[in-house]
Amino acid sequence: MATLPLTFGTAGRLHSRVTAQLARRVIESDRGGKIIAFPREAELCEELGVSRSILRESMKVLVDKGMVEMKPRAGTKSRPREGWNRLDADILNWQAALGPDAQFVRELCEVRLAIEPTAAGFAAVRATEEELRRIEECLERRRAAASEADARAQIELDMALQCAVVQASHNGLLRHMCASIREPFRAALTMTVKLPATVTLGLEAHEVLLDCLKRRDPMGARRAAEEVVGLAMLAVESGLRRQPKAGRKEQR
Repeated sequence: MATLPLTFGTAGRLHSRVTAQLARRVIESDRGGKIIAFPREAELCEELGVSRSILRESMKVLVDKGMVEMKPRAGTKSRPREGWNRLDADILNWQAALGPDAQFVRELCEVRLAIEPTAAGFAAVRATEEELRRIEECLERRRAAASEADARAQIELDMALQCAVVQASHNGLLRHMCASIREPFRAALTMTVKLPATVTLGLEAHEVLLDCLKRRDPMGARRAAEEVVGLAMLAVESGLRRQPKAGRKEQR
């Protein structure tokens, strides 16, 4: 079973480990369509082998992120993802560490749809000649690797290509947003890279995008970037349709 990354200060801090363990429970319960009620504080401290102060500090982090709610006499319960701080870097990374979940990947695609076409439009008018060459080189390397069996290498090349376009937008906020979804994006690509047709069509859309960037056509670049993300969204929706629907219920 994968270990969630430690993202609060020093990796070895007990608080970080406990927070990650509790976050894992919330995410896994949500993926199962359930709301969980945590054991009483004393029981949970004994189970985790930590003091009450450590547990309370970790729970406070999850409350602040919208993942947990604590009410007098009602106890501590997980919250469905609709209430989470969805763009929080820790939550994104915790979800990614548990592997691609179709609903999570769908929502990630929707975030990409807000970032990448806008970045592509700006890149069409702002990219330097050196940045255009870098984008073209990334695309050439990705095309050359399309027939290889090394999925990890293909994923890294996909990420490099996306990053090169966003960097060429010269928009600091878009760059920051792109960086914040880097690990979730890597996890999501493990789903789409397995679909040869999606990869082929995605490369063709990137070819169109590069041509639009070279011609300084912002609207064309936006449309091409929308197609790139749209193809990924279609792959995810296909996966979602194959998943059974689960109703939410509380469990102990």
